[in-house]
Amino acid sequence: MTTTRQLRTLSGDPDAYRGYLGIPISKLTSKSQTTVPRAARAAIGLRSGDEMPHRIEDGRVILTKARGSSVDNPFKSFDEWDSEADRQAYADLSSDDCRKGPTMTALIRTCEVSGFRAFADLRIDGFGKVNLITGKNNSGKSSLLEAIRILVTGGAPETIYDILDYREELGSAGDAERLYSPTDLEPFCNLFNGFPDLARSAKGFSISAVGSLPESISHINVSINWFIRKSDPIGPSSRYEPASNDALDDVDSFPALQIQIAARTRVLPMDRFRRRYAMRPESDAASRPCIYLDPFSSRSTSQMGALWDAIALTDAEQEVVKALQVISPDIQAVSMIARDGRSSSRKAIAKSSLYPEPLPLRTFGDGMNRLFGVILSLCNARNGVLLVDEIENGLHYSIQTDVWRTLFRLARDLNVQVFATSHSWDSVRAFQKAATESPEDGVLVRLSRKDDQIIPTLFTERELEIVTRDQVEVR
Repeated sequence: MTTTRQLRTLSGDPDAYRGYLGIPISKLTSKSQTTVPRAARAAIGLRSGDEMPHRIEDGRVILTKARGSSVDNPFKSFDEWDSEADRQAYADLSSDDCRKGPTMTALIRTCEVSGFRAFADLRIDGFGKVNLITGKNNSGKSSLLEAIRILVTGGAPETIYDILDYREELGSAGDAERLYSPTDLEPFCNLFNGFPDLARSAKGFSISAVGSLPESISHINVSINWFIRKSDPIGPSSRYEPASNDALDDVDSFPALQIQIAARTRVLPMDRFRRRYAMRPESDAASRPCIYLDPFSSRSTSQMGALWDAIALTDAEQEVVKALQVISPDIQAVSMIARDGRSSSRKAIAKSSLYPEPLPLRTFGDGMNRLFGVILSLCNARNGVLLVDEIENGLHYSIQTDVWRTLFRLARDLNVQVFATSHSWDSVRAFQKAATESPEDGVLVRLSRKDDQIIPTLFTERELEIVTRDQVEVR
């Protein structure tokens, strides 16, 4: 009677039922890993380092011990550290993080931002290889991408120009000839915390990181100062010198950004931005590749021409095609051609098995165009950083898990650290699924406002499983 009642109680739990009968059981983890039960190891004399051939017969899997497997390589296992005390001491090595195996050091593990835009003082510890940043509107998501972009590019003038231009903070071209006063420092002031209160912005802003970034670009200080231009009396060159304390006493003084990075100081006069001068990369900067994709990049493929040229006829070209097949499996090839015979204007075209001739990529929809931009940018960010604002734009929820899987895989293969923002619960859930399957670290960072402070909250993969299971709001 007792046995019958016990079996009836266990009948709803197959694993418990088998365990009750004394049958050794194993469970498969989300990463397709499992263990061999102690009883099974003892039955075939299995030890650490032994190889285990699997023979499949009539739907059954027969596990055996390979002959001489321990002898083939005597260094596969050691018994010196196999006591109960050792097992307890090293128990933490069986954690999920350790089971992921070795990964390349992320360029940025810790980031500190002080005085930049909405960030009075922000510190984020524990970035992973692939990071999803969430938060309400105006919580600082895009500003965090900007801060990372400025640091990784070594404070490059073209980076700052692009940031100000995208936000439409440069003003009109007609402002180039205007005279400036100490209380009129636009557009630079927008970069500083406390704007438009210049007293709070006077100390400038700083961005620093801990990780594998070159030390020469791991810390940057930026401030607004007034300068005068001094010509070399014996040559055509000139230099910038700080103006006097009372800027109004110097008729020729002008406002500029003063950027200090490593042992170098760079002065960027405001008129360079107002006149919209072309900003060329600094040849001596130790910056890393850093590609930024804005939320509306799917509107045009013409800006992708240079990125395509950099990976054309390489293995990366096929990666782009494989990614596009997530949306349309019929895509066979992609290229970029001149638009209307003008070499300065390019458009992406795709060859599909459903059509006799190549078609503009935009024919396949904004989602295809967005994915093209994301993957193309990732392939160009090898050994660097990819920044994507509102990554879910244009992507249907049903493909987002596969898109994240592709990002995790390419981030590992190309050694790229990814930072993406999102408002979408579908994106959070897809990110969690892909992160669980990938050997690379996936971290979700939620930014929230509390008074004048931006507060970051980090969620590891294990915590994300609970978040998505219980639908905890993290957007």
